[in-house]
Amino acid sequence: MMDTFPLNLNSLVSEELNKGERHNAEAFPSGARIGHIHLRVTNLERSIKFYHEKLGLDITLNSGSMGAAFLSTGGYHHHIGMNTWNSLGGAAHTHGEAGLEYFTITTPDRSSLNTIRSIIYDSVTSEQRKKQQKVNNNQILITDPDGIQILIKSE
Repeated sequence: MMDTFPLNLNSLVSEELNKGERHNAEAFPSGARIGHIHLRVTNLERSIKFYHEKLGLDITLNSGSMGAAFLSTGGYHHHIGMNTWNSLGGAAHTHGEAGLEYFTITTPDRSSLNTIRSIIYDSVTSEQRKKQQKVNNNQILITDPDGIQILIKSE
């Protein structure tokens, strides 16, 4: 069950960092993991197809009329959220521009990684395959339809 509530601007503004916090920002802890992400995509159906058919994520919500979808594994509500709210029909991400360059997906074992590798490599042309990089036996680097690189590795 999901809902949309209005943004409480007063609450948001009241949480402004103080001068000490702004000048002494702490780096994201090394080794920390983020449980889920939201992606800005240019074509919702194409992205859903890629993440569902190529990477094996389950579709937990596909609201094309809302311009958003959520995908996950293991019955979780979502590991990847995606929307076209500010990007419908736009250009794919270009390396070096503002935005997400890459993220990592960790599979539970090498067998899962090999399954994804086979699906990805069997579905692309030889020219596209040249652009995909096999980093080593325990990980691969691919690019999603919107130009975001995904490092997929096994534990």
